[in-house]
Amino acid sequence: MNDYGLNSANNYNFVFMDIKPLYLLLLAVIGGTVMGISFPFTGGLFPLAFVAFVPLIVINLELNKKKRGRFFKRFAYNYLYFIIFNSITTWWIYNASEGGMYMAIFCNSLLMTLPFFLFGFIGRQLGENKGLLALVVLWIGFEYCHYIWELSWPWLSFGHIFGEYPWLIQWYEYSGVTGGTLWVLLVNIGVYFVVRNVKIRKETVRIQAPLFLFLGLVIFIPVLSSVIIYTSYEETEDPVNIVVVQPNLDPYGEKFIMPLPDQLDIMFELAESKVDENTDLIVCPETAISRRVNEANLEEEPNMILIKEWLRSNHNVNLLIGADSYKLFREENSLASNYNESINAYVENYNAAFLIDPNRPTQIYHKAKPVLGAEKVPFLSWFPSLKEYSVELGGTSGMIGLGEEPMNMKSGDYLYAPLICYESVYGDYVSYFTARGADIICVVTNDGWWDDTPGYKQHRMFSQIRAIENRRSVARSANTGISCFIDQRGTIISELGWNERGALQANLNRNTEITFFVRYGDVLGRISLFLIIALFIYAVTTYAKTTGLAEKAHLTRKKNN
Repeated sequence: MNDYGLNSANNYNFVFMDIKPLYLLLLAVIGGTVMGISFPFTGGLFPLAFVAFVPLIVINLELNKKKRGRFFKRFAYNYLYFIIFNSITTWWIYNASEGGMYMAIFCNSLLMTLPFFLFGFIGRQLGENKGLLALVVLWIGFEYCHYIWELSWPWLSFGHIFGEYPWLIQWYEYSGVTGGTLWVLLVNIGVYFVVRNVKIRKETVRIQAPLFLFLGLVIFIPVLSSVIIYTSYEETEDPVNIVVVQPNLDPYGEKFIMPLPDQLDIMFELAESKVDENTDLIVCPETAISRRVNEANLEEEPNMILIKEWLRSNHNVNLLIGADSYKLFREENSLASNYNESINAYVENYNAAFLIDPNRPTQIYHKAKPVLGAEKVPFLSWFPSLKEYSVELGGTSGMIGLGEEPMNMKSGDYLYAPLICYESVYGDYVSYFTARGADIICVVTNDGWWDDTPGYKQHRMFSQIRAIENRRSVARSANTGISCFIDQRGTIISELGWNERGALQANLNRNTEITFFVRYGDVLGRISLFLIIALFIYAVTTYAKTTGLAEKAHLTRKKNN
């Protein structure tokens, strides 16, 4: 294919006709809408994701031939596209926080425009084909950064688009979610080339055979390989008997108002309906212990004593349960520490998970991946005054102390990964638990903040993706739903729906094998970061060179005249 792009500072060879601003606007609106309804549970029409980026590619390449106003037009069209996409996919945050929704939509949309800004710049300097290559690594690099930096919000990574269909993404055990993002980008670029050649260059469909072959291979090889893995994968029989509890307590009302012993009685009664002599573990939701307990005196806490007595009377079974806890410090321990004048000490709150053994000390894990806005304020070390702007949702929110590293919890002969709520979105982070020997993944969450919207369904889907990446069975306990069991292929074995009270029991198979993704992590994301640096240096030096040549030519002409 010819490399259409910049030959010199003032010499372009573009393939586009002059597209009117109204049509560019329509492309942005249509593209953002199509991408939005391709996302799970806000449409779920995943094949649309393979064409939804084409309008945005056309917009950015068309703007490259404009001599004036490129910057503001590029910003406007890209930002509009991503505002529409973010609004369709995450409007449900409104039910938890109106301000949080606006922050998520407008800030994340702004961040998503950055890769396309750089794509436009690089495409203008290095040509169309190199620009499209840059788009691939820029977008993957952006998503990778969205897992690790202060404004982390990986919920909308494009690899998640296929999460509703585990049979389609079994190869995530090698690539992780980033492989799905790469899939989306490659197909969109292939479709763009077909549209460009046929509709704009007026080439015949017949001579597009190589492109159609490329598209066919890129689409069907991942599908075929996934179906083969899905149908042939067999779990090793090594059952662990687990009970998950779904108390269905309204987080805006009874959960943080009802006396804790009454809440525990509800959970005890639900668990007793499923627990037997074969049960290895009971799992209860995030902040099921909804009154702050002092970790320094944990074994003397009345409610902890009550829990242990109940466990002894029920076959000495162990319990993994979410808890609202705190520690006291003489000096400020972290940015999450708050000075309490009445006790002359710093108090640090935690969103914790307890593994309670009736005959041994309680194991404690602190959530390490906080929810942006609700449990974490970004850039707080630079701007301490921002601390007052955290979103209060009740329970352990506002600012929490963070766990230092992934820590599995031991119960009997098994190790459990105790993921708390939002942590299940982070594929790389979850893989650390598996690399350290986790046999089963447990997810404790609330999910009641968003009401009956796509939010809790999308959140459940992330657990299915984690099951595939790690080849670990998942036990998921959600306060208001969806509580479920997931096998190592990411398929739901059984579940309790939204707004139901109940308990489930299942035998989940343990697995000790380590997948490629667990062993090596997000290889595609890390490689993309290095390629971004190289491409940007190349583009800047090319820009400097062509600008210098143009200036030199101008001075020569001026001298000759």
